[in-house]
Amino acid sequence: MRFGRRNVDVVDEQVSVRNPARYVAGVIGLAAIIFGAFALADTGVDPDHLRRPHESLATFHHTPLLALIEIGFGVVMLLAAFGTFIGRGLMTAASVGALGFGIVIVADLWPTRLHNWLGVHERHGWLFVIVGAIGLLAAVLLPVTRHRQVVERETVPDDRVSRS
Repeated sequence: MRFGRRNVDVVDEQVSVRNPARYVAGVIGLAAIIFGAFALADTGVDPDHLRRPHESLATFHHTPLLALIEIGFGVVMLLAAFGTFIGRGLMTAASVGALGFGIVIVADLWPTRLHNWLGVHERHGWLFVIVGAIGLLAAVLLPVTRHRQVVERETVPDDRVSRS
C-alpha cells in the first residue's frame, strides 16, 4: 500500500443554479400577457387613440394603452424568468414599478388623469399592489442556490521504472 497523493483526472464538472423566483416571474408574466392580450382584443389598437375606448374585462376597465402596458410588463417578467442573476434584478425592478404604480392609483394622486388615460380604478391599484408585492418578495426572499457536481476518475500511475 502506498501513501501519498492520488492521481485524479476531472472528467466532467457541472454547475447548476436553482432560482425558484423565476417560476413566480414566469407565472406573473404569463398572467399579465394573457390579461393584457384579452383586454387589447376587446379594445382594439388605434395608435391615434390609445386612450379610447374604455372597455371592461373581468370587471376591470381597460384602455388600449393599459393593455399594452400590461403586455410589456408580462414580457419583462418572462425575460426575468429566463435569466438567473440579471433576471432577478429585472424582476425586482418590474415588481417595484408595479407596486409603485398600484400605490399611486390607490392613493388617488391623479385620479382623473389616470382614469382618462388608462381607465384604472381603485381595484386596479390593489391588483398592481398585490402583484408587485408578490414579485418583490419572491425576488428578495427566495434563495438562489448553486450545486456543483464533479465527476472524477482515478488514474493509475505508471510504476514501471526502467532499469539499466
